[in-house]
Amino acid sequence: MTDNPTIHLVELFPGHLMLNGDMGNIAVLDRRATLAGAAVTVTRVEPGESIPANADIITVGTGPASAQRAIAASLPGLTAPLTAAIEGGAAVFAVNAGFHLLGRSVRHRDGSELRGAAIFPVTTEPSDRQIVTDEFTVDSAEGRLIGVENHAARVHLDADAAPLGTVVRGVGNDGSTEGYRAGVVIGTHMHGPALAMNPLLADVLLRDAFARQGAEYTRTADHDRIDAVARGARQHLARLARVSLDRA
Repeated sequence: MTDNPTIHLVELFPGHLMLNGDMGNIAVLDRRATLAGAAVTVTRVEPGESIPANADIITVGTGPASAQRAIAASLPGLTAPLTAAIEGGAAVFAVNAGFHLLGRSVRHRDGSELRGAAIFPVTTEPSDRQIVTDEFTVDSAEGRLIGVENHAARVHLDADAAPLGTVVRGVGNDGSTEGYRAGVVIGTHMHGPALAMNPLLADVLLRDAFARQGAEYTRTADHDRIDAVARGARQHLARLARVSLDRA
């Protein structure tokens, strides 16, 4: 086993997809990996730039329709390098617009349609209203996730595609399911940032990344202290939503 692995984090298009605090997700991964004894590199990739071949975890945030159009020409070019990264074992964590843009297509309210990167087996259509849920609650394989949703989309998963989880409170993809998941390749509408609010999900990604480097992801007392703060934030939202903090 490797005692001091190097974890390579990549953030896609942060100059365009930077709303709702989602850039905090990569900060969470950086901090938790460092606390677990890893060296960490962070590479920010803008349109026209290459995704590093050694990427362990790739994050994508959200942005308005104008930002999505600005990067639209770059999306088809992501298909091959992202597919190669995923096939090589890299994790992906994409939020809201980033989630939609990694699908096959995104249609906006004005009728325009963007071709996506086709990494996720999903298509996105506009909803008839802005969807805002301050206590967005989802049951996933790892447990109950709580955060915030703010979007105007309906997401359709292919029949054989699996969601991240089931909606307890909020709308998610369609009022029933939320996001997309294939192992450590994840798309979601959850803000918070999602990985700060739900560190168990961050640990899923990091445990996999450490294993790729031949190392064991070991939590510390510092992780526990951070997680206690996150639990308090989730607990507050759970009270507002009148749901239990943990899945029954």
